[in-house]
Amino acid sequence: MNHEVVERSVYRPLANLVIPLTVAVMALGGCAEPTAVVPAASPPSTTTVIVPSPSTTVQRVYTYPEGRYQLYGNGTVGSPYYWVWIPAGVTAPVPPPLPHTPAP
Repeated sequence: MNHEVVERSVYRPLANLVIPLTVAVMALGGCAEPTAVVPAASPPSTTTVIVPSPSTTVQRVYTYPEGRYQLYGNGTVGSPYYWVWIPAGVTAPVPPPLPHTPAP
């Protein structure tokens, strides 16, 4: 019986100290996290877009001794540019139709 009294007298103060200390560490643990430093917002940058003027001429024919390349189309989505090889001594044929791409 004397042995039980000694155990209670040693463990009781230890339990009274450990349990509140554990609860305090758990409660304050979230408060001790470092905070992120957010830099001040900079003014928005301006973007310059350069669009070629419609008056810009495109060289449409490149001539070689064996023939020439001729550019067709106007560079839009509906009529993209494409090159056609025309052998020397042949009149220019009617340009081929644009390939059809399936609509998404």
